[in-house]
Amino acid sequence: MLTRMFPFLDPAHISLDLSHQLRALADDCDRLCFGRGVPTRLLDKAPLLRDWISILRPAGLHLAGYAVGHPVHGDRMVMTPPLWWADPDGKWVRSLSRFYRLGSPADAADVPRMLGSSEASGSEEEA
Repeated sequence: MLTRMFPFLDPAHISLDLSHQLRALADDCDRLCFGRGVPTRLLDKAPLLRDWISILRPAGLHLAGYAVGHPVHGDRMVMTPPLWWADPDGKWVRSLSRFYRLGSPADAADVPRMLGSSEASGSEEEA
């Protein structure tokens, strides 16, 4: 019943790399809990998200924007998977799959164009 309303809960959607992603997320959680911060090497290879907006969906808070250096999508509009953490100084966010470095948010005038963009990634699970 719940999977009809929230298809992402269906175990059929479990990806082969989910356990690896969860372990990496748990390792990052430990680092942050113990005040060690995010290693520079992780942020250096993280894609940059420019002209981003926040989107609240049933699965959580996402960002949509122009990714630069994304390992799957390259340089294009994407929507992140749900976010787990955000840097209080606004320098990065963490989704299940990766860190993103944050560039400037979108100007309010650009939001309608972004929401109607046909270039945005259709699969947030891969972003």
